[in-house]
Amino acid sequence: MGILVAWYPIKTEHSILFLINGVSIAALVVFGLVGEIIVSSFSLVALMIKNDIKRDEHYRYPLNLLMFQFISVFSAIAYYVVDGLISDPLSNRISFMAIVAYMIADIVANQIAMYLIESKFYNKETVTFIDEDFRFAIITSMFIVPLSFILIYLYQELAINGILIGSLPFITVTIGVNIYSKSKESNNYLKEVNKFSQSLNEKKNVNEVIDTYLYSLLSVFPSDGLSYFSLTSKDEAVRERLYSKEHGLQLVEELFPISDKSIISRAARSSEILCFDRSSEWKTNCLRDIDYIAESALVLPVKNQDQIVGIILLSHKTKNMYSELIVSLINLFHQYFTVALDNAFQYEALEAHAETDYLTGLANLKGFAKKLEKTMNSDSVETFSLIVLDLDKFKKVNDCYGHQAGNEVLTQVSKLLATYMTDDTCVARFGGEEFVILLPNYTKLQAWEFAETLRARLEQLPLTIKQSIHSTEEVTLSVTASFGLSNYPTDSKDTDVLLTLADRAMYIGSKQKGRNRVTAARKGGREYA
Repeated sequence: MGILVAWYPIKTEHSILFLINGVSIAALVVFGLVGEIIVSSFSLVALMIKNDIKRDEHYRYPLNLLMFQFISVFSAIAYYVVDGLISDPLSNRISFMAIVAYMIADIVANQIAMYLIESKFYNKETVTFIDEDFRFAIITSMFIVPLSFILIYLYQELAINGILIGSLPFITVTIGVNIYSKSKESNNYLKEVNKFSQSLNEKKNVNEVIDTYLYSLLSVFPSDGLSYFSLTSKDEAVRERLYSKEHGLQLVEELFPISDKSIISRAARSSEILCFDRSSEWKTNCLRDIDYIAESALVLPVKNQDQIVGIILLSHKTKNMYSELIVSLINLFHQYFTVALDNAFQYEALEAHAETDYLTGLANLKGFAKKLEKTMNSDSVETFSLIVLDLDKFKKVNDCYGHQAGNEVLTQVSKLLATYMTDDTCVARFGGEEFVILLPNYTKLQAWEFAETLRARLEQLPLTIKQSIHSTEEVTLSVTASFGLSNYPTDSKDTDVLLTLADRAMYIGSKQKGRNRVTAARKGGREYA
């Protein structure tokens, strides 16, 4: 009967629970302490076999058996003390209060043993005495005690037949509690998954989707460590995010050469979620991939349009942590993530296209306005300059060689301008043959020197036109440009005014005074340097 009870345990993130105390108290009353220890020991061994305790964990057999024998002795003392105080020595009646005392002592002793093992043997810092498992044991004992009382009574009245009859409700309750616990666990997981799935769908940025999903995995499912790898090639991966309970989720950039036997490589090839119950199954070939303590592991491929773009490695220090239920729910959640990630990739592609000039590949006015607003709101930018440039006599190029040739000139000029783009600076097509450049943290003098250097390079740039109106032969020509610039906050603190000042400086100060020159707006907007 004890073995049957052990065969249907309730597994939590921190421990494995089973209702053996209901059987062990009956063994104590009927057969004494030695009989109780034998029943508890056989039940415990069955539990460890059921939960796949392998040879590499052999220390758990004597450790758990010793702990259970200590609990048996402690609980038996409580039973005999209470039984001696309130029972008639000549009476053969079962003491209900003594059974209650045994149950309370059993629960408290078990919790003390677990607390000491977790805090002293495993050196865990976040162990609490009164946890969810302790509360669960208190609640279940309320209906286990009456069942134990009935079981003892039936054995005394009907011998072995009494055990057979009494075991039916006991086993039924054990299985029922197990099913209820799994159902409750499943419902809790589903509620959390549903909540975070809605949050995922609201994100439009790829990195936001990835971060939200990683935080969700860590919040909902048992985990001690997490790594997110992006795949750069068949043999290399970059770890971009790393989670540990000590430091939380961190952004990192670590290059990892991956072998064919690595679980990262295996997950990329199979494109399916891989589950491992112990480190001996996977960690030998992944010593460079993961450098924190882990036993159980889940490996989740990250897909975009059927291509593996990343790998998530979720791990736990406890062996056999990820049950079929957890794996199936993570698999479901991962499908939501894949859809949200695909939507984010598409949204970013549309955004990039909407902010990019189709012909030149530079930013358009929308992209430039976004960059300008970001610069205005940046605490690290105290000053910036705007440069507006317009190609000189560009209409003649279109008239002589055709609009296709004009497009080729714009494309080649744009390639030159693109060489000046950095993470801070922005080059955009302002319209037609006019361009605008944003230079954060450039004074007016620095911007003028920048513009003058660019003007000289453009003047010397040979442009090859492949098509013309009169001939298909290639023609090499050159163009010049007129420049105008303004500065924040020297000229104005209004971005619209700054653009207008730079544009006026370009037309009035450069175009009307001979072209191919740089003009800086002066404060007031009517005079130019």
